[in-house]
Amino acid sequence: MAEGHYERVGDVYNHGSVVLGTDDELSYWVLVVTGPQRGKVWLVSDVGAYPYPMPEALGFLEWVQRWRAGGGWWD
Repeated sequence: MAEGHYERVGDVYNHGSVVLGTDDELSYWVLVVTGPQRGKVWLVSDVGAYPYPMPEALGFLEWVQRWRAGGGWWD
């Protein structure tokens, strides 16, 4: 595991987001609940955080609809 991974992930989880789930032990889907990205879904991993899909994050409803339809996580 990348050095500092748990600290980076902890910083994100403790500051304005709700964990939606994980694809593996290094990547977590989060819903941002505060600030200018409120309502958007991001992927937080051992190498950083990225809006889904890049470069513009989807809202929660669109994210759930894509997941339910069996669409891939990435375009």
